[in-house]
Amino acid sequence: MISILENITNSFESIRANKLRSSLSMLGIIIWVSSVIILTAIWNWSQRSIVTKMQELWTNILTISAWWWFGWINTKATSKDILTAKIVKSIKENITWLDSVLPIISTNWQLVYGRNNMSASVMWISNDFFKAKNISIEYGSNLTQKNQDDLDKVAVIGQDVATELFASENPVWKKIKMGNNVFLINWVIWTSSTYSSYIFIPISTASIRITGQKYYSQIMIAVTDSKKVSEKQTEIDTLLQKDLKVTDSSNLPYRLRNQSEMLTNMSSITSTLTMLLAWIAWISLLVWWIWVMNIMLVSVTERTREIGIRKAIWAWKIDILLQFLTEASSLSVLWWALWIWFSYFVVYILTKFSISAIISTNSILISFLFSLWIWVIFWLLPAYKAAKLRPIDALRFE
Repeated sequence: MISILENITNSFESIRANKLRSSLSMLGIIIWVSSVIILTAIWNWSQRSIVTKMQELWTNILTISAWWWFGWINTKATSKDILTAKIVKSIKENITWLDSVLPIISTNWQLVYGRNNMSASVMWISNDFFKAKNISIEYGSNLTQKNQDDLDKVAVIGQDVATELFASENPVWKKIKMGNNVFLINWVIWTSSTYSSYIFIPISTASIRITGQKYYSQIMIAVTDSKKVSEKQTEIDTLLQKDLKVTDSSNLPYRLRNQSEMLTNMSSITSTLTMLLAWIAWISLLVWWIWVMNIMLVSVTERTREIGIRKAIWAWKIDILLQFLTEASSLSVLWWALWIWFSYFVVYILTKFSISAIISTNSILISFLFSLWIWVIFWLLPAYKAAKLRPIDALRFE
């Protein structure tokens, strides 16, 4: 019986003697394994990036909205009836551990600058809004309490609005027209902000000088300690039901949301997308299995005469099977380093485009075990069939 060392030596000699065949046999496995590892790495980065950004921005935020604002028509309650200055005052006076209670009015307006114009989402806000949402400054100056007190017609715009209206010009201290009013731009928010396509106006300016609207689209509440968000949500809910004289708690005229609900919804979405990615990987794996099986069948069939010669010089069936098993294992190990290197190389290139893909150890191990298993099964099956032939039949094989 041939020793394991001899099998390994014979295996590498066979691989060297058939470089083209071995390379073509491995082409599919390199492409499939690398693509699975890279896609998994990109997905891991996307998932962590989304969740981390949401956690960093809004972990301590509660939002109150009327059902009407979300599109559920309720004849008994609208924003005008619910989200008023009286409610804002009540929350401030009765609930502790709150950083700020910020009323918000949301509308859409046409913006004009010179010959350029665009439709934009407009938010009438308090000056603490940006602090609560962790929105960073790009250039210019923030809204101040003096702007609110003096009812100034000043505006903060997102980077997308600045690009569309002003192109390459610096928009700070430029004036834009919104309806019949002219506003001075005094701040541009950070390029990557969620609100880069919005324009922000002092809420006092809107409610007194422009629209006269006394009710709000939303009320945003920043809790001092993010660990107390659920506790404060319960307190605020109880207070709202009392102030609004709600008799049926199962049919509330408002919606009170916190970040944990949004994270739960996001987790559900990412789980669905993960399942979709898994199905794509399994379908590609099935196609690749068939391809590998054909390559292996042809490869081993071509070596039937070699098997016949070995049997004619008294090689045992187990020796033949061990040789093919060793070749399959050697090819898997030999090219394992290549596809891992290729995966890390692609991930390195992606970092140049600000995509910090994360390669997981599980994806590497699972891909390797699957590839090794497929090589062994689809290499040994035709080899076993050939090894069962009589030496004379194997030698006469064309």
